[in-house]
Amino acid sequence: MDVERFPATRESAQRRLADFLPACARYSGTRNRVLTGHDDVSRLSAAIRARLVTEEEVVREVLATHPFGPVEKFIQEVFWRSYWKGWLQLRPAVWTTFRRRVEHLRREAPEPVRRRAEEVAAGRSGVAVMDRFARELLGTGYLHNHARMWWASFWIHVEGLPWELGADHFQRHLLDFDPASNTLSWRWVAGLQTPGKTYLVRRSNLEKFAAPELLADATGIGRLDDDRVRAVVVEEHADTRPSSLAERPERPGESEVATGLWIHEEDGSVELSSLAALRNPILLHIGIPPADADDEPGPVARVWRDRAVGDAWGRANAHFDPDRWENCAGDGGDSLAQTLAGLAGEHGFRRLVSAELAVGPLADQRDEIRKALADEGVEWIEVRRPWDAALWPLARKGFFDFWDRVGRRLRKTCEGTSVLEVLR
Repeated sequence: MDVERFPATRESAQRRLADFLPACARYSGTRNRVLTGHDDVSRLSAAIRARLVTEEEVVREVLATHPFGPVEKFIQEVFWRSYWKGWLQLRPAVWTTFRRRVEHLRREAPEPVRRRAEEVAAGRSGVAVMDRFARELLGTGYLHNHARMWWASFWIHVEGLPWELGADHFQRHLLDFDPASNTLSWRWVAGLQTPGKTYLVRRSNLEKFAAPELLADATGIGRLDDDRVRAVVVEEHADTRPSSLAERPERPGESEVATGLWIHEEDGSVELSSLAALRNPILLHIGIPPADADDEPGPVARVWRDRAVGDAWGRANAHFDPDRWENCAGDGGDSLAQTLAGLAGEHGFRRLVSAELAVGPLADQRDEIRKALADEGVEWIEVRRPWDAALWPLARKGFFDFWDRVGRRLRKTCEGTSVLEVLR
């Protein structure tokens, strides 16, 4: 695992950010080029997703190095992640419907569809450039964003495969898998996220932005000719109306009762959050086995995530220096809820504190966890980062409505105001 190319620790992510800062001003003109080394992009998406470094840190460092104007496009891309997360937090039914559709398609999709999906995912579609991208994803856990769009469009609009199965494939193999960014980007390509706007892969676009070596093998590329690709009409299954954002505290609050601090994969730097003020917590980390064998992460993604969680755990231990801690594999047959409840009984804590679980696979277990803990007399407090508290409520409409408000505020950082201050 090349942790310098795709940082899996906070230290390597900070180095990568420092190395990339001089290039930020060129990002708007080079970001769409798909090169074999991906040197025109930050390659920090997985580290930010796991919050080995936070969005706030990245934006702060960029604005401390450059004026707002030349780096607006790069900063905007960081905020797309927060926008997507807020959008899905306000519409959790979109995620629930997506996962139900995946389960349905695994059982009920016609055998030719399932067989073709497996072939395309494995890099055996017969279109050489798309197969190269498929193999890159499997081998590295990464694809340039432009290549993700091309490949998703190829899957949906050329191969005619269900978008949900393609999004599920990305979910299992991307190092930077994020439930919101991944699911909603696939919906956008399919023409669901912005009704009436479908993204179509075009040969002319590949020839403009892909490195020549990526197109050296032209086998099957005629299937991507501009005049051949036609949008597939995709049916909407989800309720996309926004709901209210669940209330969460931004600080855990003082308490005299024994407290467990759950370190999970959603937040890899709790020592840099309000959770850092907890006094002598019992540190907990539980490895989370997939609910189903079909949900097992790919081997590259698994190695990366294990390394990132291990780094987060080590830093938390160094910060809190706890008297008691529990770092268990979570593969003994018990559910996550049962394991957490069992640890409460074993260690005697009556309060569990964690970073908030955003909509996704981990949050799908929230109700079960909360009930199991309540049965043991344990209160569970999920703490929301101020960044999320400031931005998620703004995601009720489209991104550019969101950005109009956020961008205007961010320009004030040039006057010496902190990033988070202007966003609140």
